[in-house]
Amino acid sequence: MLLLAFLLHLQACATGSAPPPATASPVRVIEVVPSVSERTIEATGTVRALDSAELRPEVAGLVESVEFADGAQVTRGDVLVHLRSADAEATRLDARSRAVVATQELDRAKALFTKGEFAQAELDRAEANDGLARAAVARADEAVRRTTIRAPFDGVVGKRQVSPGELVDPSRVVTRLDGLGSLRVDLSLPETDLSRVSPGLAVQVTATAAPGAPIPGTVAFVASHIDEATRTFEVRVAVQDPESRLRPGMTATVKIVASQAEQALLVPTECVVPTAAGSAVWVVTAENKVNRRPVTLGERHEARVEVTAGLAPGDRIVSEGLARLREGASVEVLSPPAAPDAPPAAAPPKAP
Repeated sequence: MLLLAFLLHLQACATGSAPPPATASPVRVIEVVPSVSERTIEATGTVRALDSAELRPEVAGLVESVEFADGAQVTRGDVLVHLRSADAEATRLDARSRAVVATQELDRAKALFTKGEFAQAELDRAEANDGLARAAVARADEAVRRTTIRAPFDGVVGKRQVSPGELVDPSRVVTRLDGLGSLRVDLSLPETDLSRVSPGLAVQVTATAAPGAPIPGTVAFVASHIDEATRTFEVRVAVQDPESRLRPGMTATVKIVASQAEQALLVPTECVVPTAAGSAVWVVTAENKVNRRPVTLGERHEARVEVTAGLAPGDRIVSEGLARLREGASVEVLSPPAAPDAPPAAAPPKAP
């Protein structure tokens, strides 16, 4: 068998026959064109209300009435809880009466002093008594005010935690009030990003618990120091959420647009092949041959990646058919696939 094969080989060589030429590999290519690329920083943070407070009574007292329902939306100044105020109002009435008497005595003292029938010391004493009476009225008004708990800002109250008839003190939480119109997201970034982040940068906020389009925002605060333990710095993002899709306490993903490149070279991720030295793409020459060219990658997007070095505008790179390529091989460039919504070609008219 071996002898027969050897003889056949010698015969083929004698007749001058050669192995068939290699066929060109079919590929599809795309042309590299400049486009806009956003340089982004992505991190996870916690949603918090810009205004948020646990409401407590300022003084101890008996709850007389609760004026809100669980989860109600309130505006600044709305009454939420009344404490019993009979004693405070009686004290205020007494103070006001004393203030009226003190004012009348001061008026008489001034009249007598003008006529020379009243000493300066007596006039000074009347003025002091009038001032003390006015101060007592102010203290009494403040005592009455403290018996009413009002909403300090617009927002949504939580569940109520007191009931009429309960005796409460300043340690007791009545409810929580969150301003949901304006929210913030607090996050931490590594110190290497400090030079890339500044107040006013545009932000997109997404949350798994709030599906839908990203919610826009802006960087409102950047810490001026680095945490020595974690080597991170704090960033606060202001978010306008009029639809109330976000809630305080949610985990949110924040994408900060740190900068924007106007002439970036973006290629589909499937065009990039990993190599021992990094990454490369297959470039098709004018003679329809392929060369593997090393590239340096930059910002990654959903389906594309930025090439910062190794390509130039106008280069043609292989997007389909990369499996069987080798350096310097010839390729057959296929036409791009037809658009899915393209109308079918019209059938030729039948002969009569």
